[in-house]
Amino acid sequence: MWSPLILVTGSLLAPVTSAAVTGLVVESRGQQILGDATENNNFECNLPPALSPSSDGLPSAQDIFSGEDALLKQVERHSTIVKIPSISYDDNGDPGEDPRWDVFYELHKAFAYLYPHVIGLVYTIQGSDPSLKPLLLAAHQDVVPVADAATWKYPPFSAHFDGRWLWGRGSSDDKNSLTALFSALETLLGNSEWVPKRTIVLALGFDEESSGRRGAGTIGPFLEERYGKYGIALLLDEGGMGLELLGNDTLYALPAVTEKGHIDIWLELHVNGGHSSIPFPHTGIGIVSDIVNQLESNPWEPKLVQGSPIHNHLVCQAKYSPDASPKITDLINSGDLKTLTQELVSIDRPTQYRIQTSQSADYFQGGVKINAMPEYIKLGVNHRVAPHNSIQEAKANFVKQIQPFVKKFSLTVKAFEGEDHNPEGLGLLLDEGDVVPMYDVDYNGTLILSSSQVTLNAPVSPTSGPVWDLFSGTIQHSFAFDGGRVVPVGELMTGNTDTRHYLSKYRPGRTPFHLAYKHI
Repeated sequence: MWSPLILVTGSLLAPVTSAAVTGLVVESRGQQILGDATENNNFECNLPPALSPSSDGLPSAQDIFSGEDALLKQVERHSTIVKIPSISYDDNGDPGEDPRWDVFYELHKAFAYLYPHVIGLVYTIQGSDPSLKPLLLAAHQDVVPVADAATWKYPPFSAHFDGRWLWGRGSSDDKNSLTALFSALETLLGNSEWVPKRTIVLALGFDEESSGRRGAGTIGPFLEERYGKYGIALLLDEGGMGLELLGNDTLYALPAVTEKGHIDIWLELHVNGGHSSIPFPHTGIGIVSDIVNQLESNPWEPKLVQGSPIHNHLVCQAKYSPDASPKITDLINSGDLKTLTQELVSIDRPTQYRIQTSQSADYFQGGVKINAMPEYIKLGVNHRVAPHNSIQEAKANFVKQIQPFVKKFSLTVKAFEGEDHNPEGLGLLLDEGDVVPMYDVDYNGTLILSSSQVTLNAPVSPTSGPVWDLFSGTIQHSFAFDGGRVVPVGELMTGNTDTRHYLSKYRPGRTPFHLAYKHI
């Protein structure tokens, strides 16, 4: 039923809509929260028909990509680019100045060799009908660094193929998308008579793993200048939960139709130092450690919103696979969202953080000498913001959690000065009042809060209407199998992709379910 090696682009679907903008007007810097009331509260998971391609004279994908020869060809293509360590680091400089970007030229040479019909970073296959808005297919070329290659079963850039799995950094994030997209287009372009009706654009960033600012962040404005605002019909990027087979007869295709927000909050503490032989009750490291403990002891509340992609996924599961999880089926049918939320949280961490904002203390720097109390400590906390929360809430919560220690150690706080997306009443949150320090110690401490890589929650793309029906019907046809059903349903991407750079500025207001965003 399945080929040993399947290369499927993960997908975050962002179809353009022309729904009239009505309702609440918000400021351009604001962020709409996904609340309890949405138009999809009565979502029933009715499937559009599977969509077979018209008789265009082209061979089927199954004929081209099935069999041993096709498998080995794809292994060659994919392993060639996985072997190239196209790593993007958080501290990379600009291309042409930082030599660490030079490896991408090797990747481009590999593309030219493997796919002689397509070379470059933005590819355009012009369609025959200029009245149709283009299709945008996105992927990224870079990978994350390897902390310790010795911990890998096979070397991270060996692209070892064991007969079923191809091992290597980037083999599933996101060079699988590169190989899949290029393989499909290489096959089509090999037919000299093939001309698409709709223009196809490939956008391939090179620093997605470190915010995408230089790659997709440059490609996005370029495409908007070329096609205009709202000028793309559909955007397909990495993301989602892939394929899930339940009960051997129902295959769920789970493309992401929204992404969590993202904010990294940085805390810098400046305090008096001194010799370790006469230490303060708490050194600067001790103070910041208390703050980390406070944050980890107060996680965000999980919440399942009716009509959200996660809820709709469970509605589909209850309808087509009721015996896969009888308890979830009963809770969906009864509408008991509170108990259902508790049930989801108990399954595993990946499920929990689909409905909960995450906070993770990932960076800690402090101290320069073993016999000297540190005078400067830096903490970085990564947040992935759930759709029912906001960037403003993340900032406000951080300020709230540090308040006991601001008072305890009589610290001065400078919070998010000069930044956007600050919570209302930030000054009141920082009002220390008449504080009596716990210790008769002058720490002379100053806490500076700042943020980086701020990304608002992505809008929820509609999962009904002609664009979704086309997408869903195509998936049903492409993954059809004997005796089974294919159920496409939107899901959530807990991380962030280059899609953030392809979303145009939104118009104030909201539509009934998804926000008034348009996608370029």
